[in-house]
Amino acid sequence: MRSVTLKGPGGQAGHSPDADRDRPTELARDLAEALARLNQQTPLWQSFLAVHRRIVEQLADEMLAEHQLPLEWFDVLVHLADLPGMTARQKELRDRMLLSESGVSRMLVRMEKAGVIIRSTADDDRRGVEITVTEAGRAALLAAIDSHLHQVALMFTDRLTATDRAALSRVLPKLLAQAAPERETGREQLLRR
Repeated sequence: MRSVTLKGPGGQAGHSPDADRDRPTELARDLAEALARLNQQTPLWQSFLAVHRRIVEQLADEMLAEHQLPLEWFDVLVHLADLPGMTARQKELRDRMLLSESGVSRMLVRMEKAGVIIRSTADDDRRGVEITVTEAGRAALLAAIDSHLHQVALMFTDRLTATDRAALSRVLPKLLAQAAPERETGREQLLRR
């Protein structure tokens, strides 16, 4: 497998431009072969991603149209509702949501402005921030849950047979099981920056 060093935002790659000009045919052939392998080995994965994208887009559109609540906010409120006092540290919420620190911060600022959460300094650590669902947030979550359940059933659950659901119930935990990482993931590298 060929390793390529990409140019950084303001820097040069680790090889000369002449080397790239000398190998356009080889690079094009290697790329075509790699794409063929990708298409042969990942059709199930590509289908999974397409289904996920379509369902999430439809859920997001419905949530926004019916409840003026972005789906990401609904997800935050659901996560917080599962916790004692509907309160969590911002870092804990970020880890549960799998978002970057800046992404979570910006979203929480918008949610606080909308009145569905409050952010406050943590009592035990002045550097920490606690997030708590407000009464308005609880009402918004309560109002959205039934239509969300209906949409999930319409777009997902009701389209599957009992056998399909049983198969997914066996398969999904395998995919969620976290094997010991052999190396740091790209997400971990980005979050460390």
